[in-house]
Amino acid sequence: MAAPNGVAMAAIGIAFMCGMDAVAKALGAELSTFQIVFVRYLGAALWLALWIVISKGTWPRRSDLPRQAIRAVLLFLTATMFFYAVGQLPIAMVAALGMTAPLYVTLLGALIFAEPIHVRGWIALALGAAGAAIIVLTGASFNAVNGLGHPLAWAAALLAPVTYAVLLVVLKHHASREAPDTMTMGQSLIAAIIALPFAFGAVPQMSTHTMGLVALIGLLGAVGFLLLINGLKKIPVSVFAVIDYTGLLWAATFGVVFFHEIPGIQLWIGGALIVAACAITSAPAKQTATP
Repeated sequence: MAAPNGVAMAAIGIAFMCGMDAVAKALGAELSTFQIVFVRYLGAALWLALWIVISKGTWPRRSDLPRQAIRAVLLFLTATMFFYAVGQLPIAMVAALGMTAPLYVTLLGALIFAEPIHVRGWIALALGAAGAAIIVLTGASFNAVNGLGHPLAWAAALLAPVTYAVLLVVLKHHASREAPDTMTMGQSLIAAIIALPFAFGAVPQMSTHTMGLVALIGLLGAVGFLLLINGLKKIPVSVFAVIDYTGLLWAATFGVVFFHEIPGIQLWIGGALIVAACAITSAPAKQTATP
């Protein structure tokens, strides 16, 4: 049975992460995509460093750097594509496409680890592809300020879940070697260093509003991740998968309230197909009874 406090932490963590995406979209009017990526990961690293000091946790070790560097590159690629897409497209649409990541994990498992894809897996992949196609092809149903967005934004929204899926596969093999806060602090700092050369350009006017958003995006990312990890320790993965679907609702809510993005019925149809596909993928396989 899932612990109520674990469910609450996971749900709040997802809300915080969706809030971080909304802050990134708001910063898009004042900062470049690379600058947003830089402040997002630098802010997370600083907040997590403060957390490690307060909680008397462990600091990243030199032996962890190669693994953290690999994850940092994937984080940088994923965040760059995702934040660029969020800046050009309705946030709920990008969030819905981002939920296809578990389906790519299934494909990567088959390609890299030779894990067989059963009939249920192929059904999930077909449903996810259909849901993504509906969302992309019917994007005009959104009454968004930025319209349909640039074709590069659509490509970024479709590719971000792919690099995120690769990151999930890598995390699966690294999680047992590092503590969550140590892991996140180290990879966030390296991701910020990677983003720094790309962030050079026009210096934005750092008003009080902008500085507040810069501080907030790092805080939401750091706290949201810690809540997710600690919540996941208390609840089954299957329960977490269901809670994760609430991210689409949060994204749609933030889009309506802050950016006047009104989602059409096509988003909910496509999103429902993607959610169904992920549910099929995450459902435990039936065990054959032994006589």
